[in-house]
Amino acid sequence: MALERENLPPFTIQDEVQALLNKYGQVQLEKELGTLGVLITEEKNPKNIDITLLEAAHHFLEDEFSTYQSVAPSSQSSYKSETRSFCKFFGVNFDKSISTNVKLIEVLTPEKLGLYLQQPGLAEATRRKKAAFLRSFINSVARDLLSEKQINQLNKRALQLHPPDPQPPRAFTAEQIDYLLSLSRLTRCSLRNYTILWILLGTGIRVDELHFQIGDVNLEQGWIKVKAKGRKQRAKVKRFMTKGATKVMSDYIHFTYAHFKNVFSEQDYNRCYVFSDDNGKSALSNRAIQQMVKGLIDTAIENKVIKDKVWDSDRGEEVKVNYSTHSFRHSFAIYALESGMDIYIVKELLGHKSIESTQVYLNLFDEQYQKAMDKHPFAKLEANQLKHWGVGL
Repeated sequence: MALERENLPPFTIQDEVQALLNKYGQVQLEKELGTLGVLITEEKNPKNIDITLLEAAHHFLEDEFSTYQSVAPSSQSSYKSETRSFCKFFGVNFDKSISTNVKLIEVLTPEKLGLYLQQPGLAEATRRKKAAFLRSFINSVARDLLSEKQINQLNKRALQLHPPDPQPPRAFTAEQIDYLLSLSRLTRCSLRNYTILWILLGTGIRVDELHFQIGDVNLEQGWIKVKAKGRKQRAKVKRFMTKGATKVMSDYIHFTYAHFKNVFSEQDYNRCYVFSDDNGKSALSNRAIQQMVKGLIDTAIENKVIKDKVWDSDRGEEVKVNYSTHSFRHSFAIYALESGMDIYIVKELLGHKSIESTQVYLNLFDEQYQKAMDKHPFAKLEANQLKHWGVGL
């Protein structure tokens, strides 16, 4: 007996297919149908060819499945700025939604993208930042417009920049660290600034991980909880402190917030931000911390304690070194490795996802290489003694 066809409301199938398209996108849906033996022979929607750059920009920032929606808030701010700049370059005002009807397909060519990335005056780091944005942008808005081969060609011909020349390690010597710590004690909010430097040095955390609260600090076990990098909803993870950093942190919290225990509940006390400019109500901004550190570094450069140019023997010339808050993280890693700490432990302490990120810190100072060579067994031998090792001279 033949099966009776269920009496379905009109357009139910179309509605369900449209829901799947909205949820997974056309490319993914076609792949899944292909695994079931269903081939899509109909040409892609010709309306996609008419999508404007302005429409694509709004889609990138507003579509719930766009790359933009999956990154951290700090990255979202950067992506939005890059979207605005990209539109402006081609005569489209993103903020006022004023468009010259520039089609997306018209700007997604190696030549046009190359012109955008090679604008005069752009620093190499800025070009790389823009190229990374464009890869995410194209992946989110052009999958129904360009083939996989075309996207790969754009990545290869226009968005694949040459790797930068290796830079010297942006870390401080022990003498420079001591000088910066001393300088910080002469600034406004000296104890707070002094403690910030100690925490950067004694944990290796990033500047945007300094936004922790009193409840995130465990002085007995010597760790703090910070928001991990790389996620939109960042989970808090442990970062361990050296004994020196733990002691400075303890003194600072007691001096700054001890009196709050008499007026706040335990819950409100624990919610106070450790580094703040308004009695713990909000965290000190990245910019405020960076400006404070930059002021210390600039003073050290003026007093010739820090040189902002170093000799690069590989290039045979002096190169400029840009010191910043991140230099304390470099210092933490470099001195940890120099002390003999296992690189995999350093990786975990820094919160790196891959060991490759940690390996960049193997680029030590020249004097550290020399000290390491002095520990080599051959360094303790006279030339005539080498003959006993079977080494011909």
